[in-house]
Amino acid sequence: MQKERDDYLRYLIWHSLESIVFMTVALVIYLVRVIRKKPLARSLDRKEDIICKLIIGCILAYTFYFGVFPQTRDIPNIINKNIYTVEGVAQGYNEPTRSKKISVHILDDETQEDVYVTFYYEKVIKDGDRLVVQYLPNSKFGVLIERNGEIIETRIE
Repeated sequence: MQKERDDYLRYLIWHSLESIVFMTVALVIYLVRVIRKKPLARSLDRKEDIICKLIIGCILAYTFYFGVFPQTRDIPNIINKNIYTVEGVAQGYNEPTRSKKISVHILDDETQEDVYVTFYYEKVIKDGDRLVVQYLPNSKFGVLIERNGEIIETRIE
């Protein structure tokens, strides 16, 4: 049981670090190009290069703000095992992506709030499915624990 919990925590840490490292490398490459005034591509003229740099800069800033910062703030939550649990009913029909990542709105039984979480799962989540998901509070990324009474993963208490 302890081994499964450790694997679950490693999984959450790995997911957070993977995104943080990837986006940091992308940002460093972008900033080096901008500071050294090198074009992003040789086929672009000066105006096109400036427009592309502005667009890519905005995308990187957005991704950092809404992706990397929440995951960075979740690292202490992983270390301290401050993991939230939502139990409730899935809202809508949700199919996994090619990477088997799925995002679901869950109507929490306890608070009656709509909680939006993301986790890896291979099957379709249908409207009305009863779910139990443990997730990190800032990034809203977690693991499906139970679906319609079927245990998928072990809880962290």
